[in-house]
Amino acid sequence: MSLLFLLLLLHELMPGTQGLSLCGWRTQESGGNKLQYSAGSGEDTFTVVNTEKALIVYSPFLSSNEIVLQPLRGTYLFCVHWIPALGIFNFTYGVTKSHIMQTSPQTRSNLLQPTPPSYTCDSSTLLFDVTINGQPLNNSCNFTFPLLSTATDMKNVEHDISQVADYLDKNHFSGKGRMLRYWIETVLSNVTIEENSHHFGKGSLQAAVYKLNSSDVLISLPDCLGVSLSFPKQLMETVNTGTRLHVVRILDSGALFQDAANNTVVDSQVIGITFEGTQVSNLSEDIVITFHHQPLQVNSSPVCVFWDELSENWRMDGCNTVPGEQISSEVIPEVHLVMLSVLTFAGCSISAVSCFFTIIWICCSRKMQSNPTLQIHLNLLGAVLLLDLSFILSAVLGALEERSLCISSAAVLHFALLCTFSWMAIEGFNLYRLVVKVFPASSVTTIKLALVGWGVPILIVAAVMLMDQESYGVSSIAVERPSFHNSTASICWLTEPIVHVLNLGFCAAILLFNACMMVAMTRRVLRLTAHTRTEKIRHCVTLLGLTCMLGLPWGLAFFAHGALYLTVQYIFSILNALQGLFIFLWYCALSQPSAKKQSHSSDCTSATPASPRAEQSLSSDHKKLLG
Repeated sequence: MSLLFLLLLLHELMPGTQGLSLCGWRTQESGGNKLQYSAGSGEDTFTVVNTEKALIVYSPFLSSNEIVLQPLRGTYLFCVHWIPALGIFNFTYGVTKSHIMQTSPQTRSNLLQPTPPSYTCDSSTLLFDVTINGQPLNNSCNFTFPLLSTATDMKNVEHDISQVADYLDKNHFSGKGRMLRYWIETVLSNVTIEENSHHFGKGSLQAAVYKLNSSDVLISLPDCLGVSLSFPKQLMETVNTGTRLHVVRILDSGALFQDAANNTVVDSQVIGITFEGTQVSNLSEDIVITFHHQPLQVNSSPVCVFWDELSENWRMDGCNTVPGEQISSEVIPEVHLVMLSVLTFAGCSISAVSCFFTIIWICCSRKMQSNPTLQIHLNLLGAVLLLDLSFILSAVLGALEERSLCISSAAVLHFALLCTFSWMAIEGFNLYRLVVKVFPASSVTTIKLALVGWGVPILIVAAVMLMDQESYGVSSIAVERPSFHNSTASICWLTEPIVHVLNLGFCAAILLFNACMMVAMTRRVLRLTAHTRTEKIRHCVTLLGLTCMLGLPWGLAFFAHGALYLTVQYIFSILNALQGLFIFLWYCALSQPSAKKQSHSSDCTSATPASPRAEQSLSSDHKKLLG
């Protein structure tokens, strides 16, 4: 287990740490499909010039090269991103073609100073809808900006760190680890944050800056970085109010922190901590850093170490390793994650369409306004439709790791899940009212049930948001991949373990109640006398449909452990992602009149499951179930 204390002693001269992103639209004429980039004549400027023949980028420390672009004439969206301090130059052109390169920063003495080409700025060479670091600019053919030594704006820092994280994710960063570590520390030291804390980055590079106004500010740390910190009282007393703390989490394959012994970093994750302007030494108590990792190999002996910048080696001085309790966590192989994702997305899409058409079908029914059972079906379908759509949205936003949007999406997904389970519980209650202990429908109106089915979930989600909105956010799923990169997949969901446990308890209680109702209904159906093969089939269809209406397949989630983990995951994903489709098929099957009692009416309500005419051969209890 490896811990890095980034007490950087590096003071070597580096190019500007702030990156620049210039994006816009370019009209490409015949023969103009080239990108040229080279060192500029300006001392500390970044210049982009558009001509009929090429798009040209000039900047100090940039090596010279030329790229041939797609030859078709037309208007193309382009984006140039350049971080001089790290030698990262990224160019995207059009929708499908992207060039990602890494150059080595050069000294000015080694650079050739090119002569800027002569060009005419007209409508054919004008760059339009141009932005620099997200800020809009006037249309022009020539853009020049100073290279600032440091980045102070939060949005610019977020953009730069995300760009570097992408390089680390794709294993494209082959520069010196010392250079990257110094850049991270410089950027975090100069950024201006408006609140007491702010989180930057994603994937292989994440960082957080905290103003230590109180010890409570560190509460959010485990949520955003998966790390908890405990500082001794002696240290906190010496730290001035407002002192900033930097916490960095890097996933490293060994290129950034490689010592002479080629030691392996557990989970490839390195944790760095820095107190701005504070020298930490001779503490009577330990600084405790706690984090979780994947299960270790048999006979492995992990130790706590820190990285020594001077010797560029891992050292154990002053480090104590205290193994925690092993937390069993199932890991999904990448190939199965892809298959499960495809099945779930396809299933949710089909289910959403099926719910929509079934809702339309029910709304066409003349019995809908006067039939409580139909109204309950309608609300359940609405909840399932919302669940399908919100799940797809949460999966997409989770992959993008947009924190603010992810909180909202996770709250909507939680609300949709609670509504679905609430209405499945109401379906079970309706089954109890009709079959087990019969009492008039007038005593329990649909309006009262709607207050429970939609109102209770609203209150629960509102309570969670009021207590701590950070209970929603980006939730990670452990994934086994061929490389160390992206060892987790993300979705917008619950992040607070206590809320997650309470949510499971809520769902488990409903499933237990509905299972009891299903047993009672099965006993009633088995007592019915089926005179024909068709009636036997309809009895079976009724039970299968009720299984889906009551949400019993959701109970498979409690059995997804051990050797059955992947098998149950596949069955669970297929059955529950297609819940809306199964309800639609069940509705269609029971809407068909029996062979001996076919109705001659062409009305769409002539034989719905909520009509007694749908199955006149069943017993009275069975007819009540259907509506």
